Amino acid sequence: MAAQLRSKSARPTSYLRLAYSAPARHHESSVEEIRRFTLPAAKALPFVKLRANDQPMWRPESFWCVEPSGKRETDVRLGRNYAREAIAALKADRNNQLIAYIIQDIIKDAVECTGKKGRGRGRRNGAVLGFLSEISEAIAATQLLSSVGSLHHD
Repeated sequence: MAAQLRSKSARPTSYLRLAYSAPARHHESSVEEIRRFTLPAAKALPFVKLRANDQPMWRPESFWCVEPSGKRETDVRLGRNYAREAIAALKADRNNQLIAYIIQDIIKDAVECTGKKGRGRGRRNGAVLGFLSEISEAIAATQLLSSVGSLHHD
């Protein structure tokens, strides 16, 4: 009787082994695609607010969750540091959309703050100013380097 049990259990095991065989070797592009969608470096940024019980494929609740300190120079420095960290995360995750996501949430945050304070000019957010200044300078430097590089190749 023990022999019969073994033969019956051997059939489903071999079937399962066939059904659950290891997938074919991943191409590097598949791994990059997964990384781009899970955004591990972006989700680790200190100004990104994750959803409760975050899951790997979920988009963060906000890509910009920064409370101003009230000290303009401190906030500007903080924004510049956040921009440098965002650029590093963009490269690590290979996600060129990251800066766009952050700027969208900066705008969303500004609109919500304006709605809470009513009409009129509110005080400018130093962290946003620092972030956008650093991003602008990085873009300008990249453009300058690429135009200088193209001059040398002509």
